[in-house]
Amino acid sequence: MKITDIRTVPICVPLKDVFGGSTYAIRERRTIITEVMTDEGVKGRIFNGDIRDQQAEVMKIIHSTLKPLLLGEDPLCVERCWHKMFTATKNQGNRALICSAIAAVDNCLWDLLGKACGLPVYKLIGGCRDEVKPIIIGGYYGEGKTLGMLCDEMHEIKENGYAGCKVKVGGLSPLEDAERITAIRKSIGDDFIIACDANQGWTRFEAVQFGLKVRDLNIAWFEEPVLWSDYIPGMRFVREHTGLAVTAGQSDFFHDGCRAMIENRAVDIINHDISGGSGVTDWLKIARMADLFEVKMAHHEDALIAMHLLAGIRLGLYPEYFSEARDPVTPHILADQPKPRSGVMKLPSKPGFSMEFDEDFVEKYRVD
Repeated sequence: MKITDIRTVPICVPLKDVFGGSTYAIRERRTIITEVMTDEGVKGRIFNGDIRDQQAEVMKIIHSTLKPLLLGEDPLCVERCWHKMFTATKNQGNRALICSAIAAVDNCLWDLLGKACGLPVYKLIGGCRDEVKPIIIGGYYGEGKTLGMLCDEMHEIKENGYAGCKVKVGGLSPLEDAERITAIRKSIGDDFIIACDANQGWTRFEAVQFGLKVRDLNIAWFEEPVLWSDYIPGMRFVREHTGLAVTAGQSDFFHDGCRAMIENRAVDIINHDISGGSGVTDWLKIARMADLFEVKMAHHEDALIAMHLLAGIRLGLYPEYFSEARDPVTPHILADQPKPRSGVMKLPSKPGFSMEFDEDFVEKYRVD
């Protein structure tokens, strides 16, 4: 089997509301559909990534740099293809964008491999379990958003079948954000997963102040608690002074940063991102190392791919969805996909990543 073509389609859907975290504001949802064609008719086709500002640049790298490297290559030799693409990072350029481009193609190759083998990806990589507990990324800041509205949001998430929520913190003072988390736990009860995500919004001392206030509230993890300039030592400081499980990895585009976090005992959980990172192949390298250190694996976004990865390994946690208002793409871009029930998501049994696209949606929101 040989690769004959690689194609991409950019998708953009504007959001009705602005979604704010501690360090950003989001007004649209962008993603890239990637397709790898072969001479035997087997093809991989996936969408992944929330590529807001560099969509065109990532696609240019795919077509001008990566595609020439892979034409004529055997797509089932995924590791070899990944290393051929990774040679592009030797050039002095924006390595984060290059790795995002590698990720789009690499993830598509895993979909193709699953289809060629007749297996869902989670079974290809180990098949540790057949179901996962999905959570929603929510609790965003908003003008006029009260504690009551925040708690109502959590109840809606639970009613929609999700197991919990990753709540945004770090945009207010530690005590104000601790008040938000306290209100949620008091309102929703103990059987709802609550994780806290500061998006690198606090100093180590502010993060500890927050952590000490919420550590008795059954918090699943405390994500990216400190500023980028104090990343690894700061996270270790927070971890040791609060006893909370510290999580990071989504801001790293290659496994080296995650390796450093594990080796320096800065994290309990790695949530590397197969879109902003370097694809499924690199994510699995991190997962294997994490397993040896008893560090758990989560995943940032891309739930329809992430559920396969997290179900395939021993220490996998929760795939992360957005609400439909924050992500109007994922619920509609596919014609059929698994739905959560009572906090549990069953893994699909179709080969690859089980992505069957709604072509009308694709045509409506493609921006090429």
